[in-house]
Amino acid sequence: MKKILLFSAAVLLLSSCASIRRSQADATIVFSPTVETATVATIKVYPQKVTYDYYPDKKTAKSLELNQLIKNAIYTALQENGNADELVQVSYSITTKRGFFRNIVRRITVSGYPAYYMDFREPTDKDLQNIEALSKARMLRELDPQVLELHEEGYEE
Repeated sequence: MKKILLFSAAVLLLSSCASIRRSQADATIVFSPTVETATVATIKVYPQKVTYDYYPDKKTAKSLELNQLIKNAIYTALQENGNADELVQVSYSITTKRGFFRNIVRRITVSGYPAYYMDFREPTDKDLQNIEALSKARMLRELDPQVLELHEEGYEE
């Protein structure tokens, strides 16, 4: 009996799992300098406001965060309304159902104006001045939410 017990213990010790770690550099890094250029585009906003109701399925509603569900709703609204590039002045409302541990999103209604990018080009001096003025206005707005109007001296149409 002792021999069987010792033999079983020896077999168990010899057949135990072992982990082996190996690493190998597979890729060589090639340095290639990149040139970055600024590009501006004109955005054409259609005056017709669109509204779309997005109903996520139960699995999607439970697994995704609210921000991702809103992005999915906007993407689907753009696809359903002429495959636009952006939705301008987006507003949304969310309908939820009370779940056991958290609320479950049942419907997201998004509305806004579809817009398309067109006329991609290199920026002119006037474009760069407008971008700088808008950046300053955005920075001021972020520092002080009471600032709502743009400074007229730097913005040209």
